[in-house]
Amino acid sequence: MKKIVNMNEADISNEEYPIIGTCALATCFGILLYEENKRIAIVGHSTADWVPIVLKMLDLIDDSEMSIFKYLVIPGYYSKIEDVYNTKKKIELFFEMFKTDKVSFKPYDKEYEEYIIFDEKTCSYEFDFDSRTGKFLLSKNNYIKK
Repeated sequence: MKKIVNMNEADISNEEYPIIGTCALATCFGILLYEENKRIAIVGHSTADWVPIVLKMLDLIDDSEMSIFKYLVIPGYYSKIEDVYNTKKKIELFFEMFKTDKVSFKPYDKEYEEYIIFDEKTCSYEFDFDSRTGKFLLSKNNYIKK
C-alpha cells in the first residue's frame, strides 16, 4: 500500500503505508527525508513557495530521539529545465544548515533521475519510496490517494 502526497502537502510513512511518494511534479518540487535507522520517510510536494511545506515536514519529525535524515530535492519536469527562483538550491541549503540537538540532515547519497517516472500525459514526474528498504520504486500500481 502506498501514500501519495498531494500538492502543498507533506506526509510520513508508517507500518500500514511504508511506501510513500508524490506525483504531478511539473513546476513543483518533491522533497524526500529519510531516516535510515528508524526506516521513516517523509515526503513533501512543494511549489516555489517551499517554506510552508518544509515546516510541515519538520512538524512530522519526532525530535525526542537522535535522528539523522537524508534529504533529496527532486525538481519537477519544467523546474528541472528552468528553476528561475533557485528553489531547489534554497531547499537544499535550508537542510544543509538546519540542525537541532537531536535532529540533523545530510544530502542523500544517490541521484534521483533514474528513480523518477515521467508521465507523458501531464509532462510531469512522480516517484515512490519504500521506507522499509530505503529504495525508490519504479511501479505505478497500488496508489492510495489521501
